[in-house]
Amino acid sequence: MHDLIGLPAGSPIGFMAALGMLRVLASDRAIEVRIGWRNGHAVIDGISPNVAIEELTANMIERANAPEFNWTDTPRKVTPGVYRDACNQMIDDHRALRFMAGWATDAVLRDGFISVTRLDMTSGQQQLLRDLRDLAKRITQKHFHSALLAGDYEDQSSFGLDPIAVRFHAYEYQAPTKSKAPGKPGLIWLAFESIPLHPVNPITTNRTQTTGWRYDGNAAYVWPIWDAMLTFEEVQLLRSLPIDRLATRPGVTEVWSSRYGSSGKYGMLYPAKREY
Repeated sequence: MHDLIGLPAGSPIGFMAALGMLRVLASDRAIEVRIGWRNGHAVIDGISPNVAIEELTANMIERANAPEFNWTDTPRKVTPGVYRDACNQMIDDHRALRFMAGWATDAVLRDGFISVTRLDMTSGQQQLLRDLRDLAKRITQKHFHSALLAGDYEDQSSFGLDPIAVRFHAYEYQAPTKSKAPGKPGLIWLAFESIPLHPVNPITTNRTQTTGWRYDGNAAYVWPIWDAMLTFEEVQLLRSLPIDRLATRPGVTEVWSSRYGSSGKYGMLYPAKREY
């Protein structure tokens, strides 16, 4: 097993990035790998960190042009007709369709538009898919090295996924409008590669639930940490379980949650707490 100290167990973006890394290596690159957790961070088996970084980098070739990132600039304010037409054009692309199920669902409409993932916390001038395409074009091997093995933060929006980037306006030495939030491009990208593991599911005729989210007054992203080395299929099954069943699953040693909040008009995940 190899340590990936850049993917902390107690951080929502660390967990999502671990899942995204696993999905890319196992599904896109067809490599037999497993992931687990020890000493507060992810560990990987079946591939060395350096080779994993090379594979993740190779997977970025033409990634910005993938249909799952190019059917619109933002999943917000999309009509069901546009969404269904896009899905029909991807009918033979199983990866793209899994991303489409993670971006939104047309089974529940909000003011005539599709219901989008809770992982889209963009606002203002941000447009999630457009901005992710731009991010994909500049991701390099050093970004994945920083993501997996811990490295410096850059001037890069984390799109609300990294609690380290939470902006507390009154305590900053200059207005947030004049400074950029810190983020790790490789970590952010890998987190969004986990979108297929977070589908948007219709609960009732007027309510949806993004996998991994709890809605009990204060919305929160919730995730399990386990003591075994699991394959992509096993992790996918575990991630799909209802939140309230995670703590009772064999092998689950910790359950963490990160509350959703906002700073001004921007949504974000707050620093996590351990629930179990």
